[in-house]
Amino acid sequence: MNQRFPEILRGLMDTRKLSPRVISRASARAESTIRQLLNGNIPPSPDIVRDIAPALQIPEADLLVIAGLETSGPTSHGKPYRNSAQIGELVSIASSLADEQVRLLLDFARNLKAEI
Repeated sequence: MNQRFPEILRGLMDTRKLSPRVISRASARAESTIRQLLNGNIPPSPDIVRDIAPALQIPEADLLVIAGLETSGPTSHGKPYRNSAQIGELVSIASSLADEQVRLLLDFARNLKAEI
């Protein structure tokens, strides 16, 4: 593991104005896991990197390199998440919206989903 990973992760989150809670919600990882990564209490695993990369708007392979993890070979997921870059961008944008704007965005997304 790259010993500077917590510092780099904090920088990536800060520049994107993302809190541990936002990364947690976007990645389906416990907020305590994100905080432990930031504090250096747990090392990043390939599975965690795969889950948080879209929320950080960074390719999984790049975050694996930053974390000092192996980048060759198949990932456990096997293929990239569908629209992961766009979902990461959406999370980033939503994290800077006011509460009412987030509610409107959720309503809009629910309506889109209902149309399917």
